[in-house]
Amino acid sequence: MLLGIKAFMLLNVILLESALETVPDEILDHPSVRNNARRRKKDPKNTILDVSIHYHAMKDLKEKEKRGRPDIIHLAMTLLLTDPVIKVNLYIHTINSLLIKVNSDVRPPKNYERFIGLMEQLFEYGKVPPESDNPLIEITKCTLDDLLSKYKMVLLTENGERKTPDYLCNLGEEWIIGLGGFPHGDFSEHIYKKASEKISISDHVLETQGVICRVMGSCNQLIGWS
Repeated sequence: MLLGIKAFMLLNVILLESALETVPDEILDHPSVRNNARRRKKDPKNTILDVSIHYHAMKDLKEKEKRGRPDIIHLAMTLLLTDPVIKVNLYIHTINSLLIKVNSDVRPPKNYERFIGLMEQLFEYGKVPPESDNPLIEITKCTLDDLLSKYKMVLLTENGERKTPDYLCNLGEEWIIGLGGFPHGDFSEHIYKKASEKISISDHVLETQGVICRVMGSCNQLIGWS
């Protein structure tokens, strides 16, 4: 069957080493953390690390260049989960190696502060909604290795073999597309070792949202922009 006559498309996607976490213990007493938590009437340990708020507190954190950017995940979720004809099974692997499963029916809040509230609820209770037996978002008991035992991963990296974005649109359901969920730096060696294939879709270094836009646009074009 020609790809162009499909009415929809399914993609499996994982955001890897994502800059999404609660404030780590070693900086809980920093004034920027305390002040933000007090303003929002939250326990500091249940707030999300955000470099725009916690910049000074983060200066001595390990791998600080890869942390504190929940906005990347917010934008990625918005782009991946609001397309009318491309269904995305989305996983979020965090910088601290948690594995989050996102229901493909989720429509993430457009408002950033509401998104942060949703993520804080997720980290505090392990799922959203907290009382649901079929949550929209949940922190799973699986590891990244568990997940990748079920899929072959094509990793998008500037160090990969050059391919056009539409290459990713017809891989098949046994494949999962791995994207960086962090602002700077590179994937860990463990991530590279887990990749079945490594590709690059541009001659330029792209931010996560740029990669997603190119892939989703190419897949929509193949479908016929229905």
